[in-house]
Amino acid sequence: MKTGILNISLELIIIFTALFSIIYTFGVIWRVEKKLDTSYKLILAAIIAFTLSEILSLLRVKNAEWLIFLALALKTIFIILFFLGILEMRYLIRKLDGEIKNTGK
Repeated sequence: MKTGILNISLELIIIFTALFSIIYTFGVIWRVEKKLDTSYKLILAAIIAFTLSEILSLLRVKNAEWLIFLALALKTIFIILFFLGILEMRYLIRKLDGEIKNTGK
């Protein structure tokens, strides 16, 4: 019984933290410019996909293999978008540090 309560508590913490991450990321996007904006938009989309996958994971519907597949697909989308957001941020930082010359991108 204690394990069930602990699992539910941890899942709720994950979901609420992800929802707060969405709110704070929207705040960053609202205040930043172009390249940084692109990076944070990718990260925001990743967080939304992750949050939806976690919510779907809570819906333990019997014989709903499509739901399991959808949750897995959303987690895959999450990691791809998160990775692209990090790559965009890395490019921007390298450009600001002078490692990459300004080529008009």
